[in-house]
Amino acid sequence: MSVYTPEQVRQWAAQVDERGYATIPGVLSEEELVFLRGTLDHVYAIYDPEKDGLQKVAGYHFSANLVNKSPFFETMFLRNPVYDIAKAILGEDCILSSLNSFEPLKGQGNQNLHRDGPPRPSEGTVALNSMWSVDGMDRDNGATRLIPGSHLHADPPPAEERGIIYADAAPGSVVVTNAHILHAASANPSGRRRRVMHGYFTRRGREQQTKQRQFLSAEVQARLSPLARRVLAIDP
Repeated sequence: MSVYTPEQVRQWAAQVDERGYATIPGVLSEEELVFLRGTLDHVYAIYDPEKDGLQKVAGYHFSANLVNKSPFFETMFLRNPVYDIAKAILGEDCILSSLNSFEPLKGQGNQNLHRDGPPRPSEGTVALNSMWSVDGMDRDNGATRLIPGSHLHADPPPAEERGIIYADAAPGSVVVTNAHILHAASANPSGRRRRVMHGYFTRRGREQQTKQRQFLSAEVQARLSPLARRVLAIDP
């Protein structure tokens, strides 16, 4: 894993504010990537919507409620610099709304451009997404499409996709996006593996996508750190 400076965090937070996204290299180590490839395949296979709170997404390997699946996920969302960027933009008391994993299957995964919720309100950004790349993603295996700067206005998605970029990301990197940006998953024409974890942060007081207090087991809740419990909105 890389070591990041406060100045780098400020620069990446500024990129998320100004253009709507930033790509951070080296957040996950090679050893962690090997672990995650096996672990994610396991949690895809055992996914239970009743226990994990969200319906499976057609055309993807999918799992929600990852914090409940391994001790690794109980601290991952607090990692520098991702959590630091979230705090810089959403406030020191921001919370994790959900931690899920998606992988588009061959020929699957294409979405229409959309925002994660309404356009950015007058009080500013209320949510961020972080895409943790396990295999690497590019145009040939379903990288997310973005329209830079579209988080700054309320225009509807263009009829023709003009000005899009593909969020290429090497294995181990994280793409942090403003949740108000126009974006969409892309199809995976090659069928190459593209496992990605999505850590969605929001301002405290907003409804969580996964209500951690309800869906985390008593065993997991008992061993969480005080900080993790606060960020998961288990404790005030």
